[in-house]
Amino acid sequence: MNSQKETENIRFQSDTIVERFDGYRDKWDDFYPSERWALQRVADQRQGQLGQVLDVGCAAGGLGIALTSRFIVDSYTGIDINSQAIALARQNLERFRAPATFFSEDVLLVDGLGKGAFDVVTSLSCADWNIATTRITNRCWEHVAPGGCFVMSVRLTNKEGINDLAESYQPIAWDNNGAVLESANYVVFNWQAYLALCGALKPIPSKVSGYGYWGKPAGDAVTPYQRLVFAVFLIQKPEMSVVEGDPMPVEFQVPLDLLIT
Repeated sequence: MNSQKETENIRFQSDTIVERFDGYRDKWDDFYPSERWALQRVADQRQGQLGQVLDVGCAAGGLGIALTSRFIVDSYTGIDINSQAIALARQNLERFRAPATFFSEDVLLVDGLGKGAFDVVTSLSCADWNIATTRITNRCWEHVAPGGCFVMSVRLTNKEGINDLAESYQPIAWDNNGAVLESANYVVFNWQAYLALCGALKPIPSKVSGYGYWGKPAGDAVTPYQRLVFAVFLIQKPEMSVVEGDPMPVEFQVPLDLLIT
């Protein structure tokens, strides 16, 4: 996977970004089939009780509103690098049907979340939209409790992947004259490289499950790919450390032609 040096995340500070987050993706049906597949599977495994939830890249907390309306959630914690989005989330606290806490910070820099403190950690359109994708993934995994789950969205290809903001990106904020103010990194993984990333997590996952389907990149995305598999993975942390060298069970519900190089 081509990768620029993963030193600092994009700040996403443009004021106009927050406008899209007001009432954005805050109902269950607003989420993609792949997202609903993974989250429903988590809920089924836990008899509908999600416990302590950490949402990395939470925007204004739409996922938290949807989850607390549908499942039993003990607490919801959201973190987002955009301070305006977090301010909006805090204005809507009455919409969360569980205690909700928010942090306006880079997940790689924030203190106070607690390692291994969350039953479910999500990264939907977060790690795959920023520069330090691998580091964000590892940090999210650190916050998953033993026996808990990490839900992550990714874009997959059977070609070489890319993590280069100069070559693959999507504008997300414009000024009044239409000039681009800020862009998101449009990260794409080779499917084998992504499974290798999962296999390098410590501790090794007890199981990795993914569901995805072919689609075209967003119309305003600048990327060398004509089509991608948009997938969401459910990565389960073992109750106890897996013995080094043990195989990592993988359930891969994706189009078969993705697996042909």
